Amino acid sequence: MKRVAHLTAAVYIVLMGVAVTYPGLVPFNTIRPYVLGLPFAFFWPAAWVALSTLVFYFVQRAHRS
Repeated sequence: MKRVAHLTAAVYIVLMGVAVTYPGLVPFNTIRPYVLGLPFAFFWPAAWVALSTLVFYFVQRAHRS
């Protein structure tokens, strides 16, 4: 289970790096629509960072078991 958790976290980090930098942000580089009061270009990286909290929580749970 630990190996799967580590692999999932590694894949997520790579995807996050691509999604919030130049190649991944280009399709979403717009001011409108607003999501939770933020322009979408700000919301997109913030959502990836917030989701990383869940990913690392599950990695921690895998280590405890």
